This record gives sequence, C-alpha cells and structure tokens, in this order.
Amino acid sequence: MCPRAWSRRAFLAAPAAARLAAAVPPVKEIRRGGMIYRQLGNTDLQVSLLSFGSHTDPRYKKKAEHGNVLEEEGQQRRDRLIAKALDRGVNMIDTYESEGQWKPVADLIRARRNKVLVSLCRQFPMFVGENIDRAARLYGHVDLYRIYLGEGETVDGKALADWDVLRRAKEQGKVRAIGISTHDERIMRSALRDLEGMDYVMFPYNFIHARADYAQFLPEAIERGVGLIAIKPLAAGSIVRLDPSAPQNTRPERDFVQLYHAKYRPLLPSVVADLTKSLKRLPDESLCQAALRFVYSKPFFTSAMPGMFEESTLEDNYSGLSRHLELSRDEQAALDAASTVAAATASTWLPKHYRWLDAHWRC
Repeated sequence: MCPRAWSRRAFLAAPAAARLAAAVPPVKEIRRGGMIYRQLGNTDLQVSLLSFGSHTDPRYKKKAEHGNVLEEEGQQRRDRLIAKALDRGVNMIDTYESEGQWKPVADLIRARRNKVLVSLCRQFPMFVGENIDRAARLYGHVDLYRIYLGEGETVDGKALADWDVLRRAKEQGKVRAIGISTHDERIMRSALRDLEGMDYVMFPYNFIHARADYAQFLPEAIERGVGLIAIKPLAAGSIVRLDPSAPQNTRPERDFVQLYHAKYRPLLPSVVADLTKSLKRLPDESLCQAALRFVYSKPFFTSAMPGMFEESTLEDNYSGLSRHLELSRDEQAALDAASTVAAATASTWLPKHYRWLDAHWRC
C-alpha cells in the first residue's frame, strides 16, 4: 500500500518509483542548442528528450486502400509541424505506415537524413523482414525498429521468430536499434529475459498512470542497459484537456468523450475548482508543460514521445525543456489535482479507445 504521504491518487503513484528515480544513475545526456539528448541504452544513438509521435490529426484523415492518409491540408500542416520540431532540436520521428506517413517523412528529412532518427514498427500483417527491407530501401536504413507485444505472461513463439528476424536485420546493418512496444509489464519482464540483444522498450508512462510495480521492471532494464522510451506521456492528449486554461482548439488523439465536455462539468464542481486553484499557482506554466516535465525529470527515460497536432502543443512540450527538470511543490499540487479529477470521473476523462490505461496503468 502507498503510505499516507503518497496517496493512491498521487501523481507519483508510490514511493518505490520515487526511490528508484533517486537511486538509479541518470541516462547519459548532452545539451546542445536548447535540446537535451540522451543515450538510448547501450547503443550509440543520442535521442532528443522530446521526440515526435506517430499518430496523425483525426480532423484530416481519410480512408485509403491500406489504413489512412491525410488530406492535402492535413499533410501540409503535419509537415510544417515536424519541420518546426526538427528546427528545435527534435531528432526522432516515429512513423506509422498505416497512417500513410512513410513517404512524406522520407521526403521531408531527405536533406538531413543523417541527423534524424526514424522509428518504425510493422503495421500490416506481413513478414517483418519484408517490412524492414521496404523501409530500408526508402530511408537507406532504419534507426529504430520494434515489434508490438500484446498482453500475456510470456513472449510467444511468433514474437520470438520475429525477434530473430530483427536481430539478423541489425547484424546486416539494416536496423541500428531493435526493441518492443507494449502496454503490459508482465511482457516487459518476459522480454528482458527472452529477447536477446533488446536495445529499448516503449511503454505508456504519465503522471496519472505511473505505476508502483515498475520497481521490478525498471531496475532489471537499467542493469541490462535497455533504453526506455515513454509513450502516451499526455495520455493520448487527454491530459491537456484536464487543464481548463488549455486552448479551445486543443484536440486529443481520439476526439471522443472528454472530461470537460458539457455533460461532465456539472458532476465535479469542487474537483474542477480544486484543479483550477492549483493551476493558478503556476501562471506561467500549463498542465501540459508540467506533465511533460514530470516525464522529462525521470532519469531512467531516454525520451518522451507525445503525438502533436498543433503548434501550440509543440511549444508547450518544448517549453518544459527550457525550465529546470525538478518539479516544485506547487507543480506537484497541480498535477495531483489533475490526477484527482481523472480518478473522480471513473475513466471517462479518457477517450474510450484509451481507457485501458486506467485499467492497466494505475497504482
């Protein structure tokens, strides 16, 4: 159980995680031009602390023969946003083939390919080796390639076979770093044991869904030199909507049910007031900035990878890097208030598509 000093709804989730953060050696980092770059595990890759997520703006999506693509205006907006992120020192872009982004990203980074890290995973039911070969032809090589592992106690035979293909691709120079993404800590721990040569793990982490039992996974991953990348650091954009001062055009990844939808506001007047009061203690910082800095401040993470659809969101995410990485007492209070809001809504603050976060990633 969490001690009284750290309630079950507190954003740090448990003292074990706090003790770990203080005890583990920080990931090696360098600072250059306003950006922080951290080493990815035991590899020679230096990854920007803020990286660019793969999901695309749902307002501009349209169905394609395979997956989705962006309408012309949406693609132009995304290209401009990625270019601005690169200009600010972001050097890793996660790219989904199912969102029609392989070629647009390849075209956008062609002139500075040696300075940009391309992160990929298989999106269609095809042989993983074929997928890697296609990507290598398009990009010259793949910097990071991962396989997705679902829920379960152990890595299954199919994943082991895919992993052997990844290892060979790395040996052949097609891929620089290989890893997994998963939402299940049991699989993370199994992968550490069973997937030889694993360079990194991508998994959901944010101040609401930080978990106490990472105290088992994290020390082993750190000891093995496995890089850690935080996905869903803003809970697919929903955390931003917990902030009543967020711009009205701010949209989550999935534009379904949000906490501050009119039909939910009357249910939580005292909680909304508490959150608003806490945020007033931070007039120069948004909840988005504080939430990203919560992840940035964890010394065991190489990078945080939010999805970004608006320039204001990019600026918020980047601004967290311009401030010190230690959270102040007032900032902790603001995040704790937002965590209380989320808990009081029984997960309705999240879009339906991402309510598994509360089911699997809460202390």
